[in-house]
Amino acid sequence: MIPAARWLRGLVSAPAMPDACRHTYRRHMAYSLLDAATKGILANAPVMAIKGMGSPDWQMSLQLSISSIGMFVVLYLGGRMASAHKKPYVLVPGFGYASTAFAMACTSDVLLFLIIFGLGALFDVLTRPALTAIIRLNYPATHRGAVTGEIRRWFSLVFLGAGLLAAWLLDLVAENPGMMINSLMIVAGVLSLASLLVFKTIKVQETQEKLSQQPRHSPWQHFAEALSILKRNRRFRRYLVWAFVYAFGGLLYVSFIPVFLVKELDYGYTASSLFTHIIPSLVAFAMTGIIGRWIDTVSTWKAWAVIRLGWGLDPLILAATPIVMLVFPPAAVLLPLFGRLIRGSVMGGSWILWWQIAVNHFAPPGGDTTRYMGIIFFMNGTARLLAPLAGAALLQIGSVQLLFVIGGVMILTTSVVSLLEYEREKRDEHLSTMADFEDSFNSAAQ
Repeated sequence: MIPAARWLRGLVSAPAMPDACRHTYRRHMAYSLLDAATKGILANAPVMAIKGMGSPDWQMSLQLSISSIGMFVVLYLGGRMASAHKKPYVLVPGFGYASTAFAMACTSDVLLFLIIFGLGALFDVLTRPALTAIIRLNYPATHRGAVTGEIRRWFSLVFLGAGLLAAWLLDLVAENPGMMINSLMIVAGVLSLASLLVFKTIKVQETQEKLSQQPRHSPWQHFAEALSILKRNRRFRRYLVWAFVYAFGGLLYVSFIPVFLVKELDYGYTASSLFTHIIPSLVAFAMTGIIGRWIDTVSTWKAWAVIRLGWGLDPLILAATPIVMLVFPPAAVLLPLFGRLIRGSVMGGSWILWWQIAVNHFAPPGGDTTRYMGIIFFMNGTARLLAPLAGAALLQIGSVQLLFVIGGVMILTTSVVSLLEYEREKRDEHLSTMADFEDSFNSAAQ
């Protein structure tokens, strides 16, 4: 086989996995690609609101604020779904997510349009702990990184394509975009419903016997269980503290990247979109599958040390650009390009660790998976509320570059701590990888 053909075959072939997983993988991939197309279209909603519906700037914060509510609700749901079938906890909020797209097509009021958009993001958040549990139940620990990395890789490409196509269609009718906005929202809703129909066919590897043995708890008991986890699992507490610092550092500046590109570097719409979304997404498509396979073979702490290093360098490189370009004008393009390439290379790895599999290195196998994820989401919701407010406050006394430096330093600090945690834990062979961690529980149960 010629090298080009071999490369192309490797590009589209599924990762190695047990045959028993292929039923799930095919449906998981189809569900994710339909979801990616949905999200790609909906990614244009803020631009639709600004350019097509006359939204004031302050309304752009609504989606992040409303979706953060879902992060707190998940703390309760994480405990509730621990003793229940997981699939309904994807399908029910998933239907709510699809419904918001249809509702957005039915309103011309821009404030209501953005509030519904935020509610859709809230419903999307509610699906994620159950997805994490289903991935853990249906894929062996030795292959989860490879599988989720490959799926996320194609997700990034479809998301990008759908978003660009929707943007192009909106540009064609820029003078009167109302009908196009409504049509795109309906298409997004249909794609989302189709993704749920595919997901419904996944056979989740859980048994009714184990589920029926778990008692139902009140909401307060679910919160008490989460608190109990934090009290007894010191490893997870350390992970959570530095995960919060990482999230806070990233959320501190991320909303201001377009502002920086436009006002500090004088980029236009196309260049801003290129550096904000297109370049990182294309690099993520090329790299996420590789990173996912690597994650399966190393400690979660080691994986985070590398990923957080790349994530933290990006804002520092951006912050340096206005200074360097004074003596070397091409730096206005070269430095942001370098930073965005680095970010794109680790972007997919951060996503699959954060939202899907890193919890498996701290939560024992079983119902606690969703409880642990509920705690992680609660922490992330807190960061989503506080970090943008802190960023806005700092912007009143400093520049966007100051936010980049503070956020970058916070993230790089978590990279160093992750490396130190890896060095400390590598003495314990049971903590070498996620698979070793789970095997230690399985051996103890035998």
